[in-house]
Amino acid sequence: MKVTVTYLGKKQTVQLGGGCVKDLLKQMNINPETVLVGKNGEIVLETENLKPGDRIEFIRVISGG
Repeated sequence: MKVTVTYLGKKQTVQLGGGCVKDLLKQMNINPETVLVGKNGEIVLETENLKPGDRIEFIRVISGG
């Protein structure tokens, strides 16, 4: 299945063998603790299932002290 991913201002189409957001994060080697995930315009959890054509946006979380 193909999903469109935006991360760090770059949009790309990613081929995924099915699964959920967590699988996509792993495939793209993105630490889930460093991003929020938007799916089709809504913030979702890592356990959210993906469907062909979904639009995924990884939003970097910046923390400081």
